[in-house]
Amino acid sequence: MRRYIFSILLMMVVLPMMAQSARDFIRMGNKAYREKQYDKAETMYLKSIAKNPSFEAYYNLGNAYVMQMKDSTAFENYKKADSIGTNDPMRKARNFHNMGNIWYAQGMAATRQQGGNAVAAFQNAVNFYKSSLRCNPEDDETRYNLAMAQHQLKKNQDQQQQNGGGGNDDKNKDKQDQQQKQDQQKQDQQKQEQQKKDEEKQQQQQQPQPTQKKDDMSDQVAEQLLNSAQQDEKGVQQKVNKNQNNKRRSLEKDW
Repeated sequence: MRRYIFSILLMMVVLPMMAQSARDFIRMGNKAYREKQYDKAETMYLKSIAKNPSFEAYYNLGNAYVMQMKDSTAFENYKKADSIGTNDPMRKARNFHNMGNIWYAQGMAATRQQGGNAVAAFQNAVNFYKSSLRCNPEDDETRYNLAMAQHQLKKNQDQQQQNGGGGNDDKNKDKQDQQQKQDQQKQDQQKQEQQKKDEEKQQQQQQPQPTQKKDDMSDQVAEQLLNSAQQDEKGVQQKVNKNQNNKRRSLEKDW
């Protein structure tokens, strides 16, 4: 008897669940989403997809993942929604808009962290925003986001060109910084060496030059001096002889 009652109760719980359609699960998921119960909403959307995959279920599931900070998983569900497609251009525009938002967020993260490829992320954001505007040209929010993505794209492209095409590659940046540091050290060393040489040269110029000693005179100079002394001696001798002759003449004359 107890087993019979338990079976009846189980069927009362299970049968309504089995009778629920994919649309019912979407409604329950939407209710949980509005109540910010995103994990519960995720479960309901997955149950809807299990019954009948649809654009709306995948799109709403993507939104639930975004609210749980699971952007990569959200993007995959937006892609699945796009592959199924919809006849509503407004819903299709919102799907592309959200895909653009995910890429824009990745680009900003890459810019702040100085890593990754911000240029590629912003380029993808631009492309998805443009796809959204093709479906709904009157969407001012998407138009604004497109302008911001284009601004960030150009900014990062300019930065990439200034870095010599290295983009946000930390390894290339570190290598450039290290090379600049080595070049600066080399220049400083060369400057110090040149300064030292200039100081030594200046000290040498300031030192008095040694005077030439008499003993250090060359043979040629000594010979010239000797010849000059001999000439002087000969002149003196000639003067003495002349005086003597004059005296002798005078004495002879007087005598």
